[in-house]
Amino acid sequence: MPRKPLVPCSAVPWCPELTTGGPCAEHAKQRGKQRTNRGGSAYGRNWRERVQPRFIYQNPWCVLCGQAAKVADHWPISRRDLVARGEPSPDAFKHLRPLCVACDAKERPKREPGGWYAEQRSQREATARVYQDTPRVRRDVPPF
Repeated sequence: MPRKPLVPCSAVPWCPELTTGGPCAEHAKQRGKQRTNRGGSAYGRNWRERVQPRFIYQNPWCVLCGQAAKVADHWPISRRDLVARGEPSPDAFKHLRPLCVACDAKERPKREPGGWYAEQRSQREATARVYQDTPRVRRDVPPF
């Protein structure tokens, strides 16, 4: 079977190195050094393997809808805020609530606005302000 043709390095246009695809070894190493751990996630191995599974085992039902819980959610204060306050045990069960995946997807953007949801919320709030200032039109009375 024929091999793939070699193509130039995809990292920068002026790199003369030929590869089978993607960046050359040197640029791949540079990209690896620039990469951070999952966007600076506050949750580590202890959370994924110990805390969350134990909490879900002890609290198997979503507190919002009653479905099977899959996510342990820090509530009402996020884990980052608890750590910033100097809380000695931010993963204590008293700081958590069990949620199903659907409820977590609905609740998380409300508490952690950012990205798409923040844009949508700002548009909704701007629209609401416009409608508050406009006079109400009575639908039961003809306009003439």
